[in-house]
Amino acid sequence: MENRIEDIQDIFIHNLDLIKSKKLPKHVIKTAIDISQCRTDAMHGHLYQCPTGHFSIFLRNSCNNRLCPKCQDKNKVEWNQKTKDLILNCSHYHLVFKLPSFCYEHVTKHYKEFINILFATAKKTIDKIIDFSFDEDISTGSIMVLHTHGSLLQLHPHLHVVISDGGLNQSNTKWINSSKNLFNWSDFNSIYNTYLKKELSKFYIKNNYLSADFFSSIQSIHKSICFISEKYEYPIHLIDYLTKTVKGSSIQNKNISCFNDTLSLKDYDHSTRFSQDEFIRRFLLHVLPSGTKSIRYYGLYSVKAKHRLNIARSLLGLQPIFDIQEDLHPELINENSEFLPYKFCPVCKKRMLLIEKTLPFQTPVYILNRFGKDPPGSVFFTKIAA
Repeated sequence: MENRIEDIQDIFIHNLDLIKSKKLPKHVIKTAIDISQCRTDAMHGHLYQCPTGHFSIFLRNSCNNRLCPKCQDKNKVEWNQKTKDLILNCSHYHLVFKLPSFCYEHVTKHYKEFINILFATAKKTIDKIIDFSFDEDISTGSIMVLHTHGSLLQLHPHLHVVISDGGLNQSNTKWINSSKNLFNWSDFNSIYNTYLKKELSKFYIKNNYLSADFFSSIQSIHKSICFISEKYEYPIHLIDYLTKTVKGSSIQNKNISCFNDTLSLKDYDHSTRFSQDEFIRRFLLHVLPSGTKSIRYYGLYSVKAKHRLNIARSLLGLQPIFDIQEDLHPELINENSEFLPYKFCPVCKKRMLLIEKTLPFQTPVYILNRFGKDPPGSVFFTKIAA
């Protein structure tokens, strides 16, 4: 009997033993296990109940792994909205900083080092350009988002940067706009390449096993196109674009189909076939080392600059940002917002009570008492009122 594959989680479930048998880093194996177990009976469970008995729901825990396609959709939506609330509604640039392709074969072995090189050289380049372009010191706001993949999950590390066109002066009294195109490719591509060449040379010296070809490629880095920029009057659509891959997988379940061991991946109007093993290999290329931050905030958009950001918002005629209350009562939540039934009863709106915790593969005592030794499956309890 053939295994039925309906989504990415199924692919990992049916190939988990094979993945575990490979010589992969522990954090990569953990990601594969997380994805295969997310919201299944292999996770701990929680039973919530309305205090007046209207509604009960039993849920298995999410894995909350950054690459999990099952549980990260909500985090994507939250990041999108919070980022749109954060950024200033003024002109922004979209910058892309790429890592040269000769580095790719070494990335998975030195993932964190290459990521830090990307972030560091991008920030130095931006700081240098801002210094060149304004007559006084200003603070811009920027968000850097790491992408590691191309359209077919191939390894392609690069940074997307959204940065304000202009900034707040140091006395916090004036918003200063640029008088020209800040990030002109022909003028500033060489700045990024210069910093990148310096950092990669340090990396080469530190890792003396690297070949002479690697060093030769560093010397020729000026030939690479590593820096692209466009200016947009409003940054909202840029945030929507970046949201697609900040959490979870860049591949949506609706774009994959399986037949036996073959997987078809749809990319726009084109479909590419892989074996399941090759799909998993590509997918796991993008598991970042533990503790690596793939989204970083600088200047006015950093956590420490909230006061100065509100001053900038005032100067631009925008409302200040207030601390967001994370757990609002449903009566205060916009009617279009996602409703979480384990927090508040959908009938009386009272806060749900946690009445029982369960271990993996364990059925709650409440369910056994109510339905006997052969209770309905867990899906039943996530869809109907008890």
